[in-house]
Amino acid sequence: MKKYTFIFLILALLMFVKTSYADFNLSNISQNELLLKQGETNLVLPGEYFEISINDRDNSNFSIDYDKNLLELTRDEKVSGNKIYYFKAVADKASSTKIVVKSDKEVLKPITYDIYISPADDIPLVTIKDIHDSPDKFINSFVRLNARFLGWSRPVNTNDIWGTLVTKSDTVIEDNTGAAFISGTSFMYKTDNAVEFIARIKSNGKAGFEIYLLKLLK
Repeated sequence: MKKYTFIFLILALLMFVKTSYADFNLSNISQNELLLKQGETNLVLPGEYFEISINDRDNSNFSIDYDKNLLELTRDEKVSGNKIYYFKAVADKASSTKIVVKSDKEVLKPITYDIYISPADDIPLVTIKDIHDSPDKFINSFVRLNARFLGWSRPVNTNDIWGTLVTKSDTVIEDNTGAAFISGTSFMYKTDNAVEFIARIKSNGKAGFEIYLLKLLK
């Protein structure tokens, strides 16, 4: 109860302050994660382009191991001391794969990128309440949601906002089942209608879960 009281005190204060919201469009809200990350599974849609960036200040020679049935290496270049490799996902079905980068320098360990290629329609469509009621079921997985972005406005159909604030650019989302905070955006956004997007559900010790925006679909 104290948590929700604190949240709504913030929201109430914002009602008296003119808040500037970024224009909502596919190009700037969609966190397509085109630069892959190590240490987590990177979601890539069929036909999507992405890249990996490797520190190359030692002028190493790299070998790139990947499944050519699933991925296509389109080009590479060196930029500001980094070697960048550009790929395209050519698989059209759900597939798990890896990119392993090896250097000719013995002191450097291989670098591995875990990738999950999946059509958007194959990712389960869930509600905010589904996540709230069974967070353990969705932790470390990808889900589709259909919800409105509210910025920091008060939800229309509920008094509760599930999840937790992670960064100052987090926004509130709401569907017909509830409202929650979402991170992964660079700015605060508001939409008049629900939009469909893909998110990763992360574990959060305080709130039980965190919704992280990955890709805006439509």
